[in-house]
Amino acid sequence: MPGMDAQDRATSVWYRVAGLLRRKDLAIDIIAAEIRSAQHQALLEAADRVTDPAAKKLLVESARAVMQAQKH
Repeated sequence: MPGMDAQDRATSVWYRVAGLLRRKDLAIDIIAAEIRSAQHQALLEAADRVTDPAAKKLLVESARAVMQAQKH
């Protein structure tokens, strides 16, 4: 959900998860994926804002690591 503000993202996740309360494992997976997605987006946005190449590289690598964790 790139581009959504935090309130819209939280509302969207709530409506997606609210019907899954009997399936807590799936609800937890959805919430965890949203957290990783938000972390990824924030790290890439931070990388766009820094001017130091070393900091930019570290932020981009961290964003990649967040997405790799998502696959496991």
